[in-house]
Order: sequence, then structure tokens, then C-alpha cells
Amino acid sequence: MSDIMGEEGTGGARTPHSGFVYRGVSYDTGCNFATGQGPISRAVWSTHRMKEETDAIRNGLNCNSITIFGTDFDRMNETVAEAVDLGLHVWLQPRLVDRPQSEVLEHLAEGARLAESFRRQGADIHYSIGCVHTVQTPGIVPGEQYHERMGNLYADQSGHHFFKPTGKFSPADARNNLDDFLRKAAAVARQNFGGGLIYSAGPFEDVDWNLLDYIGLTYYYSVHETRDGYAQELNAYQKWGKPVVISEYGSPAYAGAAQRGLLAFDVADRTRQPAVIFDGYVRDEEAQADFHRRMLRMFEELGIHSVAVAEFIHPTHPHSPDPRYDLDIASWALTRTMRDTFTDWASPYRWEPKKAFHAIAEYYADAQKRSLQATR
Repeated sequence: MSDIMGEEGTGGARTPHSGFVYRGVSYDTGCNFATGQGPISRAVWSTHRMKEETDAIRNGLNCNSITIFGTDFDRMNETVAEAVDLGLHVWLQPRLVDRPQSEVLEHLAEGARLAESFRRQGADIHYSIGCVHTVQTPGIVPGEQYHERMGNLYADQSGHHFFKPTGKFSPADARNNLDDFLRKAAAVARQNFGGGLIYSAGPFEDVDWNLLDYIGLTYYYSVHETRDGYAQELNAYQKWGKPVVISEYGSPAYAGAAQRGLLAFDVADRTRQPAVIFDGYVRDEEAQADFHRRMLRMFEELGIHSVAVAEFIHPTHPHSPDPRYDLDIASWALTRTMRDTFTDWASPYRWEPKKAFHAIAEYYADAQKRSLQATR
């Protein structure tokens, strides 16, 4: 990754354009996938804490946008309302993992109605019909649970522990199955929401972007040694004539994480309670901060419309001063979570910004200044 900002080749550094339209971060209100620490990814929910965290997103991280995702609509409704009150743009992305497609479509319809209610009140809000449905939704590739479907996609790769391959899949069948589902999802969203639509795709998903208004990319999966590799991959989407958005991207806070892409999270033995970090992984917050500085500058120079960093907080992966139990290094979070009781996943917590938080806050503040200067 050291050559990402190199001057040579078609991907060489350029002067930044007028800046991202939306500078954001993803915020999990609680998703229904199994984390090993309860049935939902945010066991503890507090309206007071949510307001504190969204304020930090607006006034500490210098975001003008937030990606709100989750399963429970009461939580999402609260969070959208608070974000709108703070003047934030919203990408709303309901998630219902490992449920039948009919239920997922019903969930998307309800989310679209929620987004529409805010849009009609004047909120700056866009609606996402999902994130990497090949993995999150059954029936596109084999596998009953998301870690099995991801395992089938990564069956030929080594270095993962969490993914559980259960069978082979046909890329052609997967492409057709995804296309069929996305057409239904887009239709359901259009019926209930009058604003712009986006889908957050993995690079292995062949999407007909004519269905959407924005091209969204879940950008954990791609790792290139040079800037040219990223430029070639991202520029290929320009043929659709639509704004390209980095819907999610990130890297954990340990040395070498950036080179592992999506597999960077898979550094813990989750079969043990509490989970234990495998040997050989050393906490390095500066490495995470440097990764974000490099990637944000590259995205901006390549003309990416908007970006959302993953993610503000991940309470199911608390920090510990004991490196064996420092689950924070297995998360993408920009903040480290400290639980009152480390082994209790429902315990109250507090959080502190990591070095990446400060690096992104500085970059976003500078990006806002450049954007304002360009419009004068």
C-alpha cells in the first residue's frame, strides 16, 4: 500500500477536485446477525448515548453525512431524527440478515416508508436497498447463514477462521439470482420512496446500475499494491454515468491490517469465551490512521462523489489493556469501547476516539474548506 500515493502512471496524484459531496461515517443501530455476544450487534441501546454519539459525528468527526443501518425501525427512526436535527445528510440502510427474501423485501418496504416520511419533512435523505446481498441474504449463493455464504465465496482462500465454506456455487447463477432480487428490491423501494436510491455492492457483485441512482461500493474487499490498481477498478464504474459512492470502507487498528482487506477482522478465536486474539497481531492505531489518510485523499482525487468510513463504534468488540483480549483490533471502529464489565456483552460502556478518528476529523475539515473555496 506504500505506493498508493505514487506519482507514476495513470493513477498518479492529482490536485483534489472540489471535494466529497457527502463526508460521512457508518453508524450501526443494531443488526440481527450473530456476533457471539448476543442476538443483535448492539445489545445496549440508549437514546441519550445515541445523541451523544451522533453529536460527536457531526461536531467531532466533522461529518456532513451519516450512514444509519440496522434492523430495528424504532432505533433507526430515533437516530435519523437526531441526525436530521443536527443538519446531517442521511443514507438510510435497513439490514435484515439471514432471513427469507420475502421478509427482507418487506423490511426494505418499511424502511423506504420511514425514509419517505423524513424526506417529505425536508430531510436530506437517500435510501439504500441493502449491502452485499450475496452475503447477507439467502438464496443468491449457497449457505444458510452469512458466514457460510461468505465462506463459499472465499473457499479458495486461506487465512480465515470465521468463514465456514459449505459448498460450491455457480457465478452465473449467483449473478442471475442477485439481479432478480435487486430488481424486486429497487421496485419495492421506488413504490415507497421518492428520493434517490443506492445499493452498496461488493466488487464480486455484477449489478445493473440502471436500477439505482447512485453506485455504492462496499470497499473492504479490494487490496491493490499501487494507486493504479485502485484507479483502474474505480474508473470502470464511470461508464454508467452515475455518481460513485464509497458506501463503506475501513481497516482495523493493527500492523498489517490494510494488506488483508476484508479478512483483516478475522484475527480472533471466537470459539472461546471470551474470544482471544490470535498470536502475532500488534495494536497499531497509527497504521489505521495512515490508512484512512491515504485512502481518503485517493478517493477524493479520483473524483469519488461521497464517502462513508466504517465505522463510528463497535461495542461488541471492546478494548482491553491485555493484548490477548483486545477485541477492538478486530473491528473497523474509529473509537475504542470500554465496558464496565468486559465479559458482559450487555454491560454499559464508554468510548474514546482512536488516532484514526482524529485523522479523519482533520481530513474532513480540510475537505470542507476546499469545497467552500471551490464554490466561491
